Amino acid sequence: MTNRPVYRSLYRRWRPQRFSEVVGQVEIIQTLRNAVLTGKISHAYLFAGERGIGKTTIARILARAVNCLHPAEGEPCNTCANCMLISNQRAIDVIEIDGASNRGIDHIRQLREGVQFSPAELRYKVYIIDEVHMLTNEAFNALLKTLEEPPPRVLFVFATTEPHKLPATIISRCQAFDFTKIPPEKIALRIKDICHQEGITIEDGAVALLSRKANGALRDPLVMLEQAVAFAQKGPIIAQDLLDMLGAVGPEFITAFFNALIKGDHQQVLLQIADLVERGKEIELFLGDLISFVRDTIVSDGTATEEVHLTVAQRIELCQGLLLLKQDLVRSIDQRIIVEVGILGIMNELGLSPQRSGTIADLPAKPAANLQHNGQRSLSNTPSRLSTPHKADADRTTPPKAATDNSFAKQWEALFTVIEQERISIAAFLSEGEPSLDKNRLQIAFDRKYSFHKESLEKRENLQYLVGMVRRYLGPEIDIDIRFADGVTRRLSPTEELQKKAELVCQIFAGKIVKEE
Repeated sequence: MTNRPVYRSLYRRWRPQRFSEVVGQVEIIQTLRNAVLTGKISHAYLFAGERGIGKTTIARILARAVNCLHPAEGEPCNTCANCMLISNQRAIDVIEIDGASNRGIDHIRQLREGVQFSPAELRYKVYIIDEVHMLTNEAFNALLKTLEEPPPRVLFVFATTEPHKLPATIISRCQAFDFTKIPPEKIALRIKDICHQEGITIEDGAVALLSRKANGALRDPLVMLEQAVAFAQKGPIIAQDLLDMLGAVGPEFITAFFNALIKGDHQQVLLQIADLVERGKEIELFLGDLISFVRDTIVSDGTATEEVHLTVAQRIELCQGLLLLKQDLVRSIDQRIIVEVGILGIMNELGLSPQRSGTIADLPAKPAANLQHNGQRSLSNTPSRLSTPHKADADRTTPPKAATDNSFAKQWEALFTVIEQERISIAAFLSEGEPSLDKNRLQIAFDRKYSFHKESLEKRENLQYLVGMVRRYLGPEIDIDIRFADGVTRRLSPTEELQKKAELVCQIFAGKIVKEE
């Protein structure tokens, strides 16, 4: 056994113990302190807001303040017997409940039974229910009766990140407070103060990065700071160390990527995405930073720093496209393809074209190499326009040269082989359709009896993958039209064609097909 004290996380050591120590939420703090001062304590409070911004912390301070034996200006003294019991989590009259784990009606019935008893050792019996929106409808109905006729000396504090999921009957019986995000400058000051008192050396750039990544919360940057201390060991914490630790990129990379995007430089955009993946960076974090960057250009009208001018409308459309892409990324397995195809699609929709056109052969060879299968020629050698320069209005309406039937058949066969390797279910849906290329539109027609296959392909995740593959290997301006058509002839797969030929040979020579074991 060792007498070494138990280590406490940084955010737990620096959790506020008084209302005056809370960062932000000024109006909420003032209201609660006045309630304690005047003794006008409500029977139920609802704290709503994002995670890590102080809901549970303030609930615990309130529990001590209403039970403190020597309160001062609405603050708990944190030294009396009652405050010490609550701080050490030994007070049987302060009950914290996790709404996600205790969400059923049986748990609320037990709560209702306990509410009827007077406080055993404190002035108030306090119930703090975290993530209260997770309770079932039956549990809310059972709780409603207690809120309508609350026993004396009982205080409920409900905390939630999703107040819209609470019944209106519950909300109307509580004093509701909306917690707001903490400004980055206040988070930065708090981080500097904690680092000074902990003896942590940190550069201003790293503090600024932590405050930006905090997203309005204080708990998350303290967790990241603690991780950075371990990462840097005894050395100073610098911004680059934080970027490496978080899998993020710096503002220089974001700026360079943005400029490549607005110039329509497809090749440079793809190369930078490849660089992100190879360096093990988090693509979702990168997209979030890029969205914030674009948003800042909207607010500041940063045309002076842009190599190509974008209108405000274009920036808004770009930001909206990136936000939708980020949502799709969460549900995607192959994030690289989703980001590559999504950003190229956004560039095309905005009319952002490169100064010169390129072909798939100009792109990095790794993705195209996957197309080589069974001795077939890779599509990376097939001339396909990556983009169309928008020099004049006539150029915008002129589609790329349509492939001949023979060349398209070969391209589609190779593409289908890749899809069959990566997404067998999508290949199965496609096998019942009849593809055809009409200028810059790929049509996939289904007989009406194959409605399930058509609808399955049209599902968001399947369609997004298919669009990505088609635009990657047939050209970024190709659109897909999935439709019903009468008289569609089902295309046989290579295996089925071989089987059909074998059966024909058997008929001619009166043979039979045997299976080699």
